[in-house]
Formats: sequence, structure tokens, C-alpha cells
Amino acid sequence: MAELPKTMKAWVITRAGKPSDVLQLKTNWPMPPSPKAGEVLIRVSYAALNPGDIKMMSTIIPWKGKAIAGYDYAGEVIQLGSSARASDPDIRVGTIVAGTLPLSYLLTGYGALCEYMILPADQIVEVPSGISESVAAGIMGIAGQTAASIVAAAGLRQGDKVLVNGASGGVGSILIQALHGMGVQIMSVCSARNVDLVLRLSGGEALDYKSEDSIYDYLNSLTADRKRGPFDAIIDCVGDDTLFHRSPGYLKATGKFFSIEGGPMGGLTLKKLPVILGGTPRPFINVFSKPSTASMKMVVGWIEKGWIKELPVDSTFQMDDAIQAFEKLGTKRAVGKIFVKVH
Repeated sequence: MAELPKTMKAWVITRAGKPSDVLQLKTNWPMPPSPKAGEVLIRVSYAALNPGDIKMMSTIIPWKGKAIAGYDYAGEVIQLGSSARASDPDIRVGTIVAGTLPLSYLLTGYGALCEYMILPADQIVEVPSGISESVAAGIMGIAGQTAASIVAAAGLRQGDKVLVNGASGGVGSILIQALHGMGVQIMSVCSARNVDLVLRLSGGEALDYKSEDSIYDYLNSLTADRKRGPFDAIIDCVGDDTLFHRSPGYLKATGKFFSIEGGPMGGLTLKKLPVILGGTPRPFINVFSKPSTASMKMVVGWIEKGWIKELPVDSTFQMDDAIQAFEKLGTKRAVGKIFVKVH
């Protein structure tokens, strides 16, 4: 292996604020030290961006000093620390891996938008054959792992009926493919321009959220059609409060409403008020995905079963243009994932 450089490129968060104000590209950031026992050194090839990246930058930085941006990565293992034991015994120098940095790393200033990084050997997973590195960073990152967390929490079975709001986004596009593979009946809600994409991915029914005067009244009307409603579960990837509050009209009394928009504090939402205090008589469950090897392996399993065939890619930016990538993400008009090519 060629001698490693002494410094590297890294996008560094300098303070709280929007990306264009707080991100700086450092071209002489110190290289990580050699991996210790139980660690690996990864040469990052791609980072996949998430709305959570921007949320993290906009709040008070929870660590001291500066931090590297980005959660999701794909790259090549180039060094193994002594006694490094990977979650996959086949992982060795040269293995292509992908996933999300562990939460403890993110909270202490580590990130994926850099050329090299250290990770625990037992929290990396090999990219399945046939999946490109860039796409792997999106599928096996936060989007895929959030989809895995929803599937684990929902306990859905073949034949169940599910409404997915925001089906064309990063989480939604992976989720509807997994649900389709499980044999779940899916109704997807998205914009008109994404209807064909969602139909291709889910094999279900797609609804343009602007096609009806009131999408909530339309969903209410489906309860008369036993083949289309009411739903066993509703999964909200957008954050539509009205969809929840109107849900008794189209969600079974035994059904559950899942949301990914609350973040780590979502469990404290007022939407969970008991009915006697004016709450909606349906369980509201916030799903906050903590990066884990188990969720990464669940996604890998979906890929190996042939359930995940496509990840919509909005755009790929070069390392020097990461701020433009974040600006595109901030428009909330991206169709699919946005990537930054690091190497």
C-alpha cells in the first residue's frame, strides 16, 4: 500500500448555522492516527447527505471544538488495527464497506465528509456485490437503517395494508421496496412527478397528494372498499400532523401511526396525549434510527433477497462542491439521494 498522506481534506462545522455559513473545507486537516485494537481505517469514497445533517448544523453544537460533517459513507478498508474483529469475518484490507458512523462518534466530532476515518471494526458491513459504492452509502446509511427500524417496529405481515406518506424520498423509496418484498399491500403518497417512480418501486398504488381537494377526505372514503382500506399502519416520512389527527377515519382501531420526523425528541410529542386529554385515538410512534450493525445487516439482507433494486439518485457533487450539495438538499426538492464524491 502506498504511504498515507500526513493531512487530508475535510468539511468542518465551525459553529451552529446553515451550511453555507458554518462549513469550511480544510485541505490540511490532520490524518486519523493508525487504527488501534478493534478499529479500522477507511478511505472514504462517497458520502450521502441527509436532512439530519442540516438539522445538526443548525443547532447548538454538542461537542467542544470543530467537527467533521456527514453521517453516511462508503469506502475501502485500508488498515486493520490489531485484534480487529469485524461484524463480517470476511472483512479485510481492500473490502468495500458502507453505513453510518456510530452515534457516539457523531457526538464527539467525527464525520463522513473527509478523505479518511477510523471506525470500530465490529460496526462495519461489507457492500453486497452488484451495488455501487455511491448507492451503498445511501441504501446502507441512515435512510436504509431508518426503513429497517420502521419494519422492525411495525411487525407487518404479508397482506397487511399500509399507507406510506413521502414514498419517493430517501427513506420512503427504500421502505416501499422492502414492504413490497414482504408482500405488504402499499398505497404511496407522493408528488405527481414521482408517481411513475413510486409505482415502479412498490408495485402498489400511488396517490398524488395534490390530486384531491382533500387527501384526508379521499383516504376516509377508502374505508368503504375493504381491498384498499382501512390501513393496518400508516408510515409518515414527511411530518403531516393532519394525516395523524384525521387517521381514525382510515387507520384501523388496532393500527399504528409511525413517524420519522420527530428525531430523538419525537417521543415527547403532544400527539401522544391520552384520548381523555383530547388526543387522537390511535397510537403515535416516533421512529428514531440509531445507527447499528443489526439495521445495516437487515438492509443487506433485503438487497441479497432482491427486494431493493433501485435507489433514486438526485445528484452527485465533487468534494470541493459539498456546500452546493447541501444547498440542493435544503430545497427539499431532491428526488432521491444526494451524494458527495470524496475520492
